[in-house]
Amino acid sequence: MTRLGGFFLFHKKKCPSLVTIAQTFGTRCKPTPTPYPVETRSDEELMAAVQADDLDQVVPLFERYQGPLFNFLYRLTNDYEASQDLTQTVFERLLKYRASYRPGQPFRAWAYQLARNAHTDHWQRRQYLRTTDVVEVERQGALGGAAFRHTAAVDREQDLHEAMALLSPAQHEILVLHRFQGFSYEEIAEMLGCTAGAAKVKAHRALQALRTIYFD
Repeated sequence: MTRLGGFFLFHKKKCPSLVTIAQTFGTRCKPTPTPYPVETRSDEELMAAVQADDLDQVVPLFERYQGPLFNFLYRLTNDYEASQDLTQTVFERLLKYRASYRPGQPFRAWAYQLARNAHTDHWQRRQYLRTTDVVEVERQGALGGAAFRHTAAVDREQDLHEAMALLSPAQHEILVLHRFQGFSYEEIAEMLGCTAGAAKVKAHRALQALRTIYFD
């Protein structure tokens, strides 16, 4: 992976100044002296600098989060190229909607909320129903259900992708957030707009649904 739509590059030495990106969104970058090395600053401090139009400070945020966000989106889409495009979209929206970030708000949860929204838009735009996967899984199930019980690691991983594709989008998402991205129920609750207890119940039900599909 070497490019994200021309805006961001995964190799630091090739990453352009974000002044160019700022101009794309019709803003003026106001360089602000950094009082201490950027790499020692928290996500929230860096985002505060971005909000103040010191847009170059999005570079360390990109370096910290492009990998985790790509992995999150890939778990949701199972599509490498779409996940690249969606990761780009997240950082574009981070700049475009930076004024909506609340100072002191955990940046990680906010960034993943942007990713969730980007994925939802993608799903709606493309009518992302995974029709082919569903048909194939049903065909394999008709042959005895053995497709979900292969012992090879690669087969098990593919089986898991297929099983998760049969979950509802909400169940799929909450499992990825909790099981694969390590978000706490409190963090998930903030994203979903519910209580931590409700998030835990949703995750438990999603896991039960996955087990039923996987071992059926």
